[in-house]
Amino acid sequence: MRKRDGILIFWPAYFEKNYTRLQGRKISSNLAASDVTIDILEEAAESSGFEYEIDRDKRYPRNWIERKGYIAISNEEGHKKKRVLLMLAKGVRRAVAKRESARLAETAKKGKKKHRK
Repeated sequence: MRKRDGILIFWPAYFEKNYTRLQGRKISSNLAASDVTIDILEEAAESSGFEYEIDRDKRYPRNWIERKGYIAISNEEGHKKKRVLLMLAKGVRRAVAKRESARLAETAKKGKKKHRK
């Protein structure tokens, strides 16, 4: 892979709670989330205010069977990758929690029965 100056690459596996460190998780499991997709990473990068590009056709080298893609974040300020990783992890947790609450609200709405009076 060619080196890109000022660009940091993040794979969904970095934030996946169900993965071990050997499988590619880069943050602690209490900061990670389950079922992280490239769309969730995009939402997290947008909420954190990063400029980014997405490549959906790439495969993570440690799990090359699945095509999950990656997000390339512009790092003009020169932050360390770990700092940007933690900022994204916070956004990922927020995005996953928002989607989960929307899903629960939808199932609660479907589950209500109308009572006759």
